[in-house]
Amino acid sequence: MNAIPSPAEPLSGPQSRALAQRLVRAMVGKTLTFFADHQVAFLKQVRAQLLDRADGKPSLLQGQHLRSAAVLLDRQADAFLRGFGQTLQQCVNEEVRAAFPQLENLSAQTTAKSDDLDGLTLSLIDVDEVHRILLLDRISQPFNAVYEASLTPLSQRLSVLFAADSASLSSNPFRPAIFLKAFMNAWVEGKFDEEATEDLMQTLVPEHSIDLAPLYKDLLAVLAMAGVQARTEQHRIRKAPNSSMAPLSSKPAPLESQPAPLSRNDSGYASLQSQAPQSAWGGLAPVGRTIAAQVATQARAFLQRLGVGIGGSSANASRAMPLGDDAGYAPDAQPAAVQQAADPVFLNYLQNIQDGTDASSAYQFSDDENIHNHNVLRQMRDREEVRNAPELDRGTVDALAEVFDYVFADLAIPLQMKMVIGRLQIPVLKAAMIDRDFFLSGDHPARKLVDTLASASVAWAPEKGENDPLYVRIEHTVQRVLKEFEDDLDLFSNLLVEFSEFLFETEQQVERQIEPVATQERNVESLADARAQADEAIHARISALPAGLTLAPFLTPFLTTQWREVVALALLRKDTEHGAGDAALKTMDALIWSTQPKTTAEDRRQLVDVLPEMIRNLNAGLDDMAWDGDPRAKFTRRLINTHMLAIRMKAPAPQDSQAASLEEAESKQAITALDERRASKLAFGIDAFDEAAHQLARGLWFEISEAPAAAYRCKLSWVSPMRTRFLFTNREGHDAFVRSEREVAAMLRMGTLQQLDQAPIISRALDKLMADSEGQNQLAA
Repeated sequence: MNAIPSPAEPLSGPQSRALAQRLVRAMVGKTLTFFADHQVAFLKQVRAQLLDRADGKPSLLQGQHLRSAAVLLDRQADAFLRGFGQTLQQCVNEEVRAAFPQLENLSAQTTAKSDDLDGLTLSLIDVDEVHRILLLDRISQPFNAVYEASLTPLSQRLSVLFAADSASLSSNPFRPAIFLKAFMNAWVEGKFDEEATEDLMQTLVPEHSIDLAPLYKDLLAVLAMAGVQARTEQHRIRKAPNSSMAPLSSKPAPLESQPAPLSRNDSGYASLQSQAPQSAWGGLAPVGRTIAAQVATQARAFLQRLGVGIGGSSANASRAMPLGDDAGYAPDAQPAAVQQAADPVFLNYLQNIQDGTDASSAYQFSDDENIHNHNVLRQMRDREEVRNAPELDRGTVDALAEVFDYVFADLAIPLQMKMVIGRLQIPVLKAAMIDRDFFLSGDHPARKLVDTLASASVAWAPEKGENDPLYVRIEHTVQRVLKEFEDDLDLFSNLLVEFSEFLFETEQQVERQIEPVATQERNVESLADARAQADEAIHARISALPAGLTLAPFLTPFLTTQWREVVALALLRKDTEHGAGDAALKTMDALIWSTQPKTTAEDRRQLVDVLPEMIRNLNAGLDDMAWDGDPRAKFTRRLINTHMLAIRMKAPAPQDSQAASLEEAESKQAITALDERRASKLAFGIDAFDEAAHQLARGLWFEISEAPAAAYRCKLSWVSPMRTRFLFTNREGHDAFVRSEREVAAMLRMGTLQQLDQAPIISRALDKLMADSEGQNQLAA
């Protein structure tokens, strides 16, 4: 058992240190992922709050700071978010190293803490740094108050994990002040507008910021799954988090046999002669349907007695009352706390099945294509050992049989993975008997491990074979349970931490793999957005022309095509070249004016003054977008002729009727193309599929079926900042392809793209079982 050391010997054992290291890495990873998923929306909230405060009649200087910060966070959002991600990782790692120096470094970054006083007085620190420390402390107080209910138990559990003398918020590396510090450092180190720092930071309030409650819930769950409890009198991992069970009053004697590896060809599970009934959950053969329906009814009654489905989700059901040895399940009884320990004789019987030492009561996992024949819990329920077990244990067998029926029926889990996960039935049954919270709490270690393995298995493709790292890791985890589990639930927690770490490292590799593609697509999106802005600016200027001064027809195709690119490229440079976009638009205004008739001497003199600078800017823009050759030469000659006539003539020159007709037709075509681009950008109907596509987030898995190609699975690995580019890849980050949000909505609408359900499968199974019960009750009524 991996017990947490006492304060007298902090992190002295290699195993304890390794456990703590894994837990902290998992928590840091969850923290960075959480902020990466929410940072775009967070920045929008900050900008909106800045503009709201700027409109609230602040002082002149403060108003300038607020508007400056809002503009910079809008124009340089990508640069700021990159800096925020880096400073966040640095700040969290620094806090972890400072609070828990026994741990190995979490990263190669070893920069010293900027606000670490090391026992020195404030007089030895830079005055600006002192001001920032005090500013952070003042801003973080409201966050501490809002999240106190989560921060206090988190700080207490962290102090237990690392045997700290006291549980203080200042030693919690995940407290709100660290995230606020990372935000401020990203702003200051990015050299955006240091004078606006204080006014910017004062807009960060809990009600207009990221909701940190889900993050703290996840961090607490990591520690809870590992058994780290908020108590000081005894620092050790107990058998299960949040358990209402008292320790077993008696324990079976250790078995003499040695557990052996289990595979499809092992002889540890002998075949059962009786026929196994099928699930009552639909879609299966009708063999044994009456028996299966009876089992489902008994299972529902048992779960209702426990309290599953009472007052909300089965993942957070209320505690149940102890069950007696009566023949019925009494579904109408009021729930209370289950305290009854598992029957040692029945546990010993299950251990013999798991070890393969009792051939008369063992079961065979074969290569039978009908996966539902692998539900050994259904096969064993009529055995004498089960019939003689206490009623509470018999109900556990029935309920868990229904749960595994749901696992075997889940279309998202590949068949081979169902067979691997199905081997956990006996160990999970033992775990559910040892800790009765299995059906009541999503944090039960065995339940959490099954949920995680089932969710991860969705990403495995059968064509990858059994040598695929994911398949190997899942099978290795299952084998560890079969070999090592007797009655210590810590094994499930430790395996879950190891498997989660494997998934996290795999995800990091994928991130590195897709980064070049994501960068390219981000640039494509930025250019498309800049072109859309250019279209709006050009349309506004053309529409604003007086009725008597229409745009020269030869100029319309140029402005809506070539100069549109010039304006778009200038808008892309606005973060690095101040005023580039405005300069391109100003040149366009001058160009339009220069081609209009000049009937007065003053207009002609002004044209002569304007032309040199305008021509220089015009040529620079066209060089930048690489427009050359005959088309540019033809346009230049046409423009020069227009300017010469405007300077020399007092009235508009007559145009060749054929040339004028051709230019007029080209002008109308250019205007039509501009209007079509704007219409496709601004006007389209929204339906449920568009709404569904807008809610999709990175990390989700899908199945694509586009005839005549075979169906395959892919992951939404990246979503662009403006959600116009959805990058799908396989599990390793290869075979990438990109779709827009509207294209994804169209695929959802046609059914060629289907999202795979990766929600905790045991909760889904229990919800489905209890929903069937409600449906039957309504039908009966």
